[in-house]
Amino acid sequence: MVSLIADAVLPIASILGLGFAIKRLSNVDESFWSGLEWVSYWVLMPSLLIEVIIRAPDISVPWGPLIGSIYSTLGIITVFAILAWRTGLFGPSYASFTSVYQGIIRFNTFIALALAAGLRPDLLPHVAIAAAIIIVIINIACVAVMTAKYPGFDLVQVVRELLKNPLILACVIGGMGRLLGFADEFPISGLVLIGQAALPMGVLCLGAGLQWRAVRAGLGLTSFSVVTQLFVKPLLFLCLALWMGLTDDWVLVGLLLTCVSTAASSYILARQLGGDAQLMAGIVAVQTILSIVSVPIVLWFADSMNWIRLA
Repeated sequence: MVSLIADAVLPIASILGLGFAIKRLSNVDESFWSGLEWVSYWVLMPSLLIEVIIRAPDISVPWGPLIGSIYSTLGIITVFAILAWRTGLFGPSYASFTSVYQGIIRFNTFIALALAAGLRPDLLPHVAIAAAIIIVIINIACVAVMTAKYPGFDLVQVVRELLKNPLILACVIGGMGRLLGFADEFPISGLVLIGQAALPMGVLCLGAGLQWRAVRAGLGLTSFSVVTQLFVKPLLFLCLALWMGLTDDWVLVGLLLTCVSTAASSYILARQLGGDAQLMAGIVAVQTILSIVSVPIVLWFADSMNWIRLA
């Protein structure tokens, strides 16, 4: 079982390392990485989500336990984070708090789907569907938290930002296409080819974006986000999922979405909405690196307790 987990995690780690090495050791211009990030975020990943959702086989989704366990996990963490901020645990800077919040509430869709593809390819549609139901609520929560305390709060602007989010749009388009019964032919077949590049390119960009100097920014807050995101959050989800009677396959689906590092796009949102971008970069970098170790530990523990089925 350990080798199975390693076979899924090590390719991701190697692509991360490759991206990091290419960025530092080659003469590739910075504009190349900016363009590749744009294509990955706006074209490749949305294409993957759309085609996976549309082409997914008829799946019996336990909506009650699944939504209940995932949303309850996110809700408890949100309440805890707000209380911690009110008691001064994150210091006086609200911008720092918003970056910590993004670090403990969001998840890296690229890595979650890549893990599913490596561990249980049959569950890739399940992970895409589960991701679709939480991407929207997480983005709403992050934008609301980041804009609530600043003057000039504009609900219209918040809605506009959400409507421009490519992952939200992809989930909506995929869901509509599924409801309308789009055939598995062009243009869907074209999206399949495009989507095949999403996971490796997304992880490659993530590796290129790792910043060692950012790791030193706000070490205490970064450490808090690491413990909460990589260990507390998945364990909390496991407790709630088992209590609500979620089956082992769906427990694994939810676990893949709650045990990975935070989304790399958190840095972009922090820059756009006045968060602490330097702290956010450090949180993304440290979580991404440490998740290479923490994810196998969490999955191994859940599998050894017979809560999930990896094979």
